[in-house]
Amino acid sequence: MRIALVVEGTRGDVHPLLGLGNALHQAGCEVRVCAPPDFEAEARERGFSFRPIGPSVRVFLEEHAGSVAGGGLKAVAAGDRYLRQALDWQFGELPNATADCDGIFAAGVQFSAASIAEHHGIPYRYVAYCPQLLPSREHPPFVIPVYSMPQWANRLAWWAVRGLFNATILRLLNRHRRRLGLAPARDVFRHFLRGGAILAADAELADVPRDGEFEIEQIPCLHPLEPERLPAKLEAFLEQGPAPVYIGFGSMTDPHPARTTRTILEAVDRVGCRALLSKGWAGLAEGPLPENVQAVDTVSHAALFPHVAAVVHHGGAGTTTTAARVGAPQILVPHLLDQFYWSQRVRLLGLGPPAIPRPRLSSGRLAAALVETLENEIVIERARDLGRRLRARAAEPIDVGRLLRRLQG
Repeated sequence: MRIALVVEGTRGDVHPLLGLGNALHQAGCEVRVCAPPDFEAEARERGFSFRPIGPSVRVFLEEHAGSVAGGGLKAVAAGDRYLRQALDWQFGELPNATADCDGIFAAGVQFSAASIAEHHGIPYRYVAYCPQLLPSREHPPFVIPVYSMPQWANRLAWWAVRGLFNATILRLLNRHRRRLGLAPARDVFRHFLRGGAILAADAELADVPRDGEFEIEQIPCLHPLEPERLPAKLEAFLEQGPAPVYIGFGSMTDPHPARTTRTILEAVDRVGCRALLSKGWAGLAEGPLPENVQAVDTVSHAALFPHVAAVVHHGGAGTTTTAARVGAPQILVPHLLDQFYWSQRVRLLGLGPPAIPRPRLSSGRLAAALVETLENEIVIERARDLGRRLRARAAEPIDVGRLLRRLQG
């Protein structure tokens, strides 16, 4: 059975599906990844075939770094431009890339895969990493960076967002559907969530909406728990002193990486702690660093986070879950979209202080959050307790047979 994993987005969108691909491959399926070209090497390392779809997502984010770091309407506008372009290259390249496949799992900003599957007459399911992508009165839409709203306001916000998507994206979607000989879709969300969705998020961290109009099956987060070996230089730094804090913003780009690096270093200096500063897609940690700070490239979070005192990050679903699984307190600096959902969950679960939205990041705020976290025994113990429970769940293998039955309806 040949399964296509079709995903559009950043590392946080692609890597969970690679974890699903590992389980499918072990079950005897042939796996094909259709994703931005940034992730070809990682897919092929796992023995998957790869079809690049569209241009580099990293290049796009670097060109729009100001919108990513600025958040708000700038981020929404950049996202709208990206989605419009993505629909063109997805419909242009996916039909051929998936023509010989037996089913499609899709994730990220992938609104075309449902139509492509319908065109081929093969089963399809969307994999969500956060409940906020699913319409519900229990939370606002993913494009709204405010989480604590009353249910009536959430309903109104979803009505407005769905209306906006249907007035803009739906027209483009149906133009491509007509070219494939398909009938027009009536609602964007009903289209890409057709047949229901798979919510890949640990139940202790994220609840399934109780009022959703779509059938949802929840499975654990797909990010791997098995750690890889850390680089020797990093291991040596960890052994040289107290546990450092990890600071990194993953795939989030930055228009002023040198300035952000200075802000972080000033906060670390105020607190007097050791730190690991991840370069990420923002390009942080360039230039000389003090002895108590070491720069890190891409490393296994599952291997590194058990050795840190706290994790400061952007609030991606995978980073939030991995930090929670190892029992590390967290400080979130959300930039956009569902990162605000995870910020709220970290605060409500008592795993860290209130988030610092990216436009408000300063050395003073970060230093205060670090002190509040590192000196709070209640937060530290609460994070450890939740980590023990999450690791027990994560150790259970993915039920591939059930997922394939879910795919086929």
